[in-house]
Amino acid sequence: MASLKDLKNEQKSLLLQQQVVEELTTLVKDIERSEKIISDLQAELAVVNTKYPSPRTTRQDIAYLTDLLKCANKKLAWEKQIASMQKRTPATLQKMAQLLNDEKNPPADAVRVQMLQALQGVQSAMQRLQGIKTDEGENPDQSITDAEHPTSSAEGN
Repeated sequence: MASLKDLKNEQKSLLLQQQVVEELTTLVKDIERSEKIISDLQAELAVVNTKYPSPRTTRQDIAYLTDLLKCANKKLAWEKQIASMQKRTPATLQKMAQLLNDEKNPPADAVRVQMLQALQGVQSAMQRLQGIKTDEGENPDQSITDAEHPTSSAEGN
């Protein structure tokens, strides 16, 4: 018969297992949100570049750079969100590994399946995010870098 201490440890372990599944699910949602943000940012950059074709007047250069600055601020917020996820992920994965290797209170098969599904969700979301960052459209870094050297036909105006 299990002692009161064993029952409390079992409950605590079950709670931690559920927390890890929730953390992984939250991580998937955060990655998907990041995926949407970067896609929207790329679309916004494409609109800005289309809206202000070269050559531009000085006023158009100012408007172009202002719009690029707005995009750069959004990209900075996105990078902070990614950095936050990168800090949280190893701790969550470490907790999950500890729970999976717990000899006294191993997770039930159903919880193991939930953990696996959540982990596969993270992997899938990361692959999609990586695909957006490298494959689709124009690289946001390039558009913002291009703003450092605006083509201004109005320099002489």
